Amino acid sequence: MNIFGLEISRKSISIDTLIQRLEAVYATVSGISVTPENCMESPTVQAIVTGVSRAIAVRPVHIYRKRTEQTPSGPREVKEKEPKHPVALLLNKPNGWQTSNDYWLDATSRLLRYGNYFAFKGRPATGPIRSLIPLDPSGVTVEQDAEWNLNYKVIGSQGKQTEYPSSRIHHVRSAARNGFKGDSPVIDVREAIAFEIAAEKFGGQFFGAGTQPGVIFKYQDGFQGHRTMEERIKFLSEFEDRYRDRGRFKAMFLPKGIELGQTPEMPGNDSSQLVESRAHQRTVIAGAFGVPPHMVGDLSKGTYNNVEQQSLAFVQNCVLPYVRMFEAAMERDLLTDEDRNGGVIIRFNLEGALRADFKTRQEGLKIQREMGVISPNEWREVEGMNPREDGDEYFEQGPSGQGQPGAAAPGEESDDDAAS
Repeated sequence: MNIFGLEISRKSISIDTLIQRLEAVYATVSGISVTPENCMESPTVQAIVTGVSRAIAVRPVHIYRKRTEQTPSGPREVKEKEPKHPVALLLNKPNGWQTSNDYWLDATSRLLRYGNYFAFKGRPATGPIRSLIPLDPSGVTVEQDAEWNLNYKVIGSQGKQTEYPSSRIHHVRSAARNGFKGDSPVIDVREAIAFEIAAEKFGGQFFGAGTQPGVIFKYQDGFQGHRTMEERIKFLSEFEDRYRDRGRFKAMFLPKGIELGQTPEMPGNDSSQLVESRAHQRTVIAGAFGVPPHMVGDLSKGTYNNVEQQSLAFVQNCVLPYVRMFEAAMERDLLTDEDRNGGVIIRFNLEGALRADFKTRQEGLKIQREMGVISPNEWREVEGMNPREDGDEYFEQGPSGQGQPGAAAPGEESDDDAAS
């Protein structure tokens, strides 16, 4: 049996022994066990998973059919949306309790933390897939038989293990050392994550409870001190009650035989080193996931201009690879052979996420318009506006190099010339 990635024999085993084995697998030098389940205690991992999941969840998914269209300049490939395709309807409502947004948030979170996302394909005896049931990655074991086929052993909610062929499981994975099950980035960098969690806990103790006494009392030479421990505790308790909060600056008169010792100073170097260590770990973990520092709250090197470029780099270098993992797996697992042969593809719409700022975008569209690449209506479509009448004309370069709507190219007869 496989529990949380750990092979357990079928012989009886105590809960304590099982816990000890699990802790040994995920233990780190800092003494903190880091797993895909508890890694969100790290603020950096929380920021990464939340940022990437939300970026993917808000992007619409479309089903397209590619076909070849004959144009005056020759054959050209075009794409047409198919909103009524069974897979489009499936992704719009994956199951009975998740919306499309919920589904992508959860699926991306699991793919980021475990390196794998599994879903059971619910379908009747015949017909298309009707539902996608998410599976807990920690309860799924992937095995490859002698014929190179993959089999999935799934532990259900009742603790029963069931084996399924690959045709019944939708499997999305990241890079895999064994070639068929993705590696968890959380496990690979668990030392760095554990360091940040340990620093988080230490910082809470350091600044919350305080690691040093505020006042030190000592007995004068020749004074025997309080006769009993109860008297000593009573003295300290009365002192704290009188001089805490608003009474901290009141005059104080010490009993005979007791004097103040040297008041400890705040270890400034220690606190500054703690802050520096946490900032460094934030950068290290972000780098391991391929996320720019500003996405995890590190703005030490951020400016107005480079943060915008980093945001585009975040989509291109981090979000886009995960999107491609989902697209490739869905085309393999959800489409039929007939769909694939007929040119059906699945694509996330990342156009909005990859857009530049308004001014830069308009300058680029203006160049395309003047070069005859796009029409006014295509420009308006990019900006989310409805088409206007007579907005489908293109600029054509005249002899002087100036573009004119509907103008004839050099050596060609214009519509006006033909009419006359």
